[in-house]
Amino acid sequence: MVPAALVAALLAGLARGFSGFGSGMIFMPIASAALGPRVAVASLLVFDFLVAGLPVLRKIRDIEIRGLIPIATGISLFTPLGGWLALHGDPVVIRWCLSAVVFLAIILLTAGLKWKGRETLPIALLVGALSGTLGGMAALSGIVIVIYWLAQDVAPDRLRRNMFTLLLLTAAVQAVTFALNGMLTKQVFAIAVLMLVPYVAGTWAGSMVFNLASPQTFRKIVYVMILCSGVVGLPLFDGWLGR
Repeated sequence: MVPAALVAALLAGLARGFSGFGSGMIFMPIASAALGPRVAVASLLVFDFLVAGLPVLRKIRDIEIRGLIPIATGISLFTPLGGWLALHGDPVVIRWCLSAVVFLAIILLTAGLKWKGRETLPIALLVGALSGTLGGMAALSGIVIVIYWLAQDVAPDRLRRNMFTLLLLTAAVQAVTFALNGMLTKQVFAIAVLMLVPYVAGTWAGSMVFNLASPQTFRKIVYVMILCSGVVGLPLFDGWLGR
């Protein structure tokens, strides 16, 4: 089953390199079946940070972090809540609800949903809270934020750059959470090293595609990525994915 996880890492890298998000929603459904959900999500944190987080850290002085801190705070505070809901809730019901939210969001966005309001601290915290909850439940933290920014017509390069920065701001909290839960094991780091080559290759290829895509093409591809996350999350495909 490890070859399946390697393919998933390649595809996840393509998504991350192109849009700045999507690695979890692509890697987790396949890798969870191949490696188990705990190993999959912990190894993803490690190799995603090494490939996408460290380059951001080197350019930290050139990045506008201030506006992202409220969202990152919301994510960090509510990720444990999402994990608790995933642990104690009915997983089938949760996944049906998550997919329904994704499909509704796609319908609204493709119908031309726009939000022209002013971003306030409570709104940013709420977006972060929803993102963190979905992230803890199903590794879908990026979807809420991307939908929020797409509705504001945020430029593709800024959206992508901000997603990479959010990874850096929230990775430490996730790492501490995983460490306290005993999830950062030798097996996890071994798997992460194994996934590095296809993930690096995918991220590089995704970055090349991003440089060629127009803003309109970018939005269309992101819509397809979000839609695919909703479809893959449906319980209907459990047998095919080995879940």
